[in-house]
Amino acid sequence: MSTKNNPRQSIFYTKMLASFFIFMTSCQSAQELKSEQYFVEGYQLYTTHCSNCHQADGKGMSNLYPPINGSAALADKAFLACIIQNGMTDKIKVGGRDFNRPMPPNKKLTDIEIAEIVSFVTMKWKKDSTFTDIETVQAALKNCKVY
Repeated sequence: MSTKNNPRQSIFYTKMLASFFIFMTSCQSAQELKSEQYFVEGYQLYTTHCSNCHQADGKGMSNLYPPINGSAALADKAFLACIIQNGMTDKIKVGGRDFNRPMPPNKKLTDIEIAEIVSFVTMKWKKDSTFTDIETVQAALKNCKVY
């Protein structure tokens, strides 16, 4: 029987789906939910602000732009936050290759947006299991060096 012709059945299925969603999210801790939120938001921001050069798979663009995926920089969240906000003009070595094209700053990104991007790249390509909180990013941004 189709739910199009039976409004009661359609309402029943909608309620069941909502109950299932509530049940599934109630099984997750606040930390897990926040990690998922930062990952999803970070993915969207990465796609908008970073993937044009670093590519969707994080592998960079030939000899022009360095890969993020597999980069040692993933181990330093403070460094990542600083270069996302302030850009980079120094040469960087990634995977044994030198890259020296400047990265423009992203001064319009908020601290939370930077935290979400750092969370996405470290969770995706470093396999970090938790998000990078805004306090970590704010502390890093106060102490940025010029790169």
